[in-house]
Amino acid sequence: MNDNSKKICVFPNDSLKSYFIKGEIKERYFNPENYFDEIHVISLFDEEVDEESVKEIAGDAIIKIHKIGKVNLSNYKKFYDKIFHVVNEINPLLIRAYNPLIQGWVATKIAKRLGVPIIISIHTNYDEQRQLLKKQKKLFSFFKLQFTVKKIEKYVLEEADAVICVYQHIVPYVKRMGANNIHVIYNRVNFEHFSPEIKQKITGNKPIIISVGRLMDQKNQMYLLEAIKNVDANLLLIGDGPNFSILNQFIQKNHIEDKVSIIKSIPNKELGGYYTSCDIYAQVLENLEGVPIPVLEAMACGLPVVISNHDTSYSEIIDDAVIFSKNSKESFTEAFERLLTNPKLSEKLKRKSLEVIQNIDGKKMEKKEFELYHNLIETRKEKT
Repeated sequence: MNDNSKKICVFPNDSLKSYFIKGEIKERYFNPENYFDEIHVISLFDEEVDEESVKEIAGDAIIKIHKIGKVNLSNYKKFYDKIFHVVNEINPLLIRAYNPLIQGWVATKIAKRLGVPIIISIHTNYDEQRQLLKKQKKLFSFFKLQFTVKKIEKYVLEEADAVICVYQHIVPYVKRMGANNIHVIYNRVNFEHFSPEIKQKITGNKPIIISVGRLMDQKNQMYLLEAIKNVDANLLLIGDGPNFSILNQFIQKNHIEDKVSIIKSIPNKELGGYYTSCDIYAQVLENLEGVPIPVLEAMACGLPVVISNHDTSYSEIIDDAVIFSKNSKESFTEAFERLLTNPKLSEKLKRKSLEVIQNIDGKKMEKKEFELYHNLIETRKEKT
């Protein structure tokens, strides 16, 4: 590593070990268009993976993971000087954080102190997260996230040089927090790994409905299990999470082991073959609106999509290409039956999926990220 290299410091939302285990390491995710020579990951977590295992995420750049330790609201003061020293020694052109919470807060404090541009990317609507936690009576998590509204989130989003929202519905939240220079850049989908031409990985004697995502309350897969009991099709869930045992117990209790399969993890670049093996993609969202990455991947593979309703106060780019369902077993059952018994409708939605995905081609989104980085860095050079 040398002092003339283009360097970025990245504060991820979770440990790279977590993303590696889930199979979510994506090419150039931290290095759009290979703009940087060095990617420095500032990991505020206890456990990490070795750099070699996740080098794809840095593209052609060198990747270095700086393991700081578990940092949270109660102990950040103990770690702040250490983190500042690490980032100062790296001397990055830009800092990016993947949430407006403790990672974003520490990253923003350091960026402002060093006079380095800071980009914050937002991947969920935190106002809705709070509502969901309150509804589920997870009061400790609710009050912890409630504390961050004015103390952390508002500061981070007001001070950011740019804010990236990964879907449209996040924009009102970041505006309410005082963000400026807001960009909607959808999650990248690599057409080399996700297209209708990808070779199928599995076969079956019945239509297959697939859903990919963490097995958790916010993506309540129970609706899909309840619906599949009454549909002449099989269900494939790909993902792991706190609801794994609950879902398996339901499968066994209802004797649908022959209709439902759960695979805990598939490397992202192999997922395309599972999508192309299936007939419908299904996505449940509980109060967490937006366009999850697997929805875009499935659309790129030409699948018709059934997804939970969102409110009518906003629109997303995929809205005209999907079937919306209420969060009930009856509604998902009806949506599945409509597609399975109406080949013309299914083909129409497949065509629409492919048309929509062309507008948010991964290369176009990657270029938008690259241009944002480049413009902020060049603007800073002009000022100094």
